[in-house]
Amino acid sequence: MNIWVLDSESGITLLYKAYMDLPLDEDLVSGLLAALNQFTVFEFQQGIESIDMGGLRWVYLEEKEANLLFVAAADKNVSSIILKARLSIIKQTFLEKYVLSDLEKWKKTWKGNTDLFTPFKQIIDEYYSQWLRAEDISTIAEYWDILGVFQQILNLLMNVIEAHVKPNQREVIYNRIESMFQNYLTHDYVKNNPELSKFAFNRMSGINIINIDPTNCDMLVVEKQVINLIRRIVEMVKKEEGYYTSLKYFIEENIFEYLISNVSLLNELNLFKFFLKLFLLN
Repeated sequence: MNIWVLDSESGITLLYKAYMDLPLDEDLVSGLLAALNQFTVFEFQQGIESIDMGGLRWVYLEEKEANLLFVAAADKNVSSIILKARLSIIKQTFLEKYVLSDLEKWKKTWKGNTDLFTPFKQIIDEYYSQWLRAEDISTIAEYWDILGVFQQILNLLMNVIEAHVKPNQREVIYNRIESMFQNYLTHDYVKNNPELSKFAFNRMSGINIINIDPTNCDMLVVEKQVINLIRRIVEMVKKEEGYYTSLKYFIEENIFEYLISNVSLLNELNLFKFFLKLFLLN
């Protein structure tokens, strides 16, 4: 797995971390990655999400307000769901560390001094070593599949809230999510399963559910809590927007397209019928 953090407009590399030895010029690749994303935005009104190229699997995540582009490349045996989930963690951690506290200050911070971000490589190392440990255990590999799916569903739900829900209703939903997370952290099952306390919500960066050590938690407990989290957020949206309007938003944000395109994996994880009923039923 190799990771790039780029300025999405100029293609300048803020940070590059390599775990695979690729016979490529780092700066040349960075410019190509940014240019390819800009081209797809111009031609198709949306950036790249995932692409297989040069014998590798590539995933993209963009943060438009901060003009940042996060890219990861890995062998094709790594699913795009898992790769995107891991890149999402890196993106969210980077934003929390350097961007979210003061967006205006951020826009002036890094230019001309990318050494500021060198310490972040150690954080990526910690995540990467954790993921390698997880891959050594077959049940944990399945666990990552499940959490990768859950994280993507939550990302799509946050897109629905941000892009479609009116400001007043959005504020109501966010207040309820914040209250839900505050209450959640006080429960005994969280105290008895400390890794659950790493689930987090931020209005700018969304919900992070996979910033946990998969070798140090009960998968069944985690899965149960995340399913309940997704169910409650879907119910909040339906309550504020109404069933038919919510259904329209779910369609427009490609939630059903995501479910269908990943039907094989979701069936393997016994999740397809659950999600279909959750989003379709009134």
